[in-house]
Amino acid sequence: MLRLSPKERKRRMFEEFRQLISGHRYIIFVDAYRLRASMLQEVRRLQDELGFRIKGGKKTVFFKALETIYPDLARRIVDDLKGQVLFIFTNKNPIEIAMTLDKFEVDLPASPGDIAPVDIVIPEGNTGIPPGPIISLFSNFGIPTKIIGGAINVMKDTVVARAGDKISANLANLLSKLGIKPIKSKMVMRFAVDLEEGVIIRKEHLLPDIEAIKEDLSRCFEHAFKVAIELGYPTAYTVRPLLVKAFMNSRAISLELGIPTRHTIKELIARAYRVARLIEERTAS
Repeated sequence: MLRLSPKERKRRMFEEFRQLISGHRYIIFVDAYRLRASMLQEVRRLQDELGFRIKGGKKTVFFKALETIYPDLARRIVDDLKGQVLFIFTNKNPIEIAMTLDKFEVDLPASPGDIAPVDIVIPEGNTGIPPGPIISLFSNFGIPTKIIGGAINVMKDTVVARAGDKISANLANLLSKLGIKPIKSKMVMRFAVDLEEGVIIRKEHLLPDIEAIKEDLSRCFEHAFKVAIELGYPTAYTVRPLLVKAFMNSRAISLELGIPTRHTIKELIARAYRVARLIEERTAS
């Protein structure tokens, strides 16, 4: 197999980046720091389904390719291209893709130096591991065990690491043997760009807080509704309560002026009766 020179590899990478940039409207920039290969492999499987192409490569080569097509945009994002970056090229809605990938995560085995995302618990029960030197690993972490049926059994749920603790080599080894995968891996979106419009989509807009937006919209609707009712402004949402309000006002005016209608006649008669009785009682006394 013919090995390419570094110069030729860069040239081919440059051309591939140029083709990807020319053929897509949006680019999502992903933080590749500590992104596990297994996670990346799972994401690649979603490319056809979601309509994107993910690619790694040298940032300098990508930047030169971008600069040849969109020089102004390239200069605006150069300071954002720090650290390790992956590139997602798409013609689909980048917000939908980013939100879908943000929810996608995989469980990974712990490696020495990883930070426990949550409390890590060794559950009670049969581990299926035969007795041997591994018993010392259980003892090191204060895990009560008993040999039952030729296998190590954990006698009660035991917390071996708290959220935020650094995972040691021994603990990573024990978790691996138990088949426990405590590390959550997911893609971290940095920002995106709309190449046609020259717009930079920052992370807070690329991954909006949907619940917060719903609450804001609900509050805005409530305020707008109250103002519309106060001003008597008819809309599809206010016309019924406005009609009810108008009816109640007109009824109150009719009662105040003593105008008989089918909605006020009973109360006017009852009022007249009470007045008549009062006059009768005063006259009699």
